[in-house]
Amino acid sequence: MTVAGAQVETYVAEVVDAIEGVAPVARAFVLGSALVGGFDPGSSDLDVVVVVERPLEQEEREAVVAELDELPQPFRKLELVVYAAGAKPPAYELNYPDGPGEPEFWFVLDAALAQRFAAREWGELLRPVSETETRSAAAELLRWAERHDEPVHAARARHYLEHGEWITKEEARR
Repeated sequence: MTVAGAQVETYVAEVVDAIEGVAPVARAFVLGSALVGGFDPGSSDLDVVVVVERPLEQEEREAVVAELDELPQPFRKLELVVYAAGAKPPAYELNYPDGPGEPEFWFVLDAALAQRFAAREWGELLRPVSETETRSAAAELLRWAERHDEPVHAARARHYLEHGEWITKEEARR
């Protein structure tokens, strides 16, 4: 395991412990570049999904946010989504630190990536997103990226729509 990998593992354990103090955790998944490659502790977001055993009450969401706000940030940014077991993305319990209002395609695409790399474990806890939903989300990402002048996201979405597979951000920059 690399030093960065050990840092990710340690930090994810701290995140899970913070949530576990409020609600029972079923499983945690590391997504994004830490899963598919290209993770840089200095410049990458750490994308994490935590599945809790039951839906959260509003007070519990607030308690989780307070706990997470106290954790040190060893990476650029923690991007955490909490789902209740049995949910179907994008129906999340908590989106930290950004809160509600993010485009739903992000959650569908993260779920599709998780299904590909952790299919059995993900499928035991969350309802799957379909290929049709994934393609629709990728098309939404492409439109969003073009409107927001995000060429890396546009290249990744375009590649997925043309070839049916995701490329890393580094590959998209080439």
